[in-house]
Amino acid sequence: MAHPLEGTPDGHQAPQLGAAVSRFRATYRALTDEKKSLHDAIKAKAVEMEALFDLVKPGRYRSLGLTALEEAVMWTVKELTS
Repeated sequence: MAHPLEGTPDGHQAPQLGAAVSRFRATYRALTDEKKSLHDAIKAKAVEMEALFDLVKPGRYRSLGLTALEEAVMWTVKELTS
């Protein structure tokens, strides 16, 4: 698989062949129904985790946990949609 930042589009970028290759996607590729469902499930589980975290007294460690959850969801969704 070609690396998208080396100037050669990979399979996911095929519909955008005319667009310049950039690490900052100006457009998003269409997701399959299966990937949309997975995206929604990841976000729903994150909401469940956030609700559990909110049961813990406020403090620095809870805040760090929420930040880590946000980061985990962000990177996972980025991989799913890349």
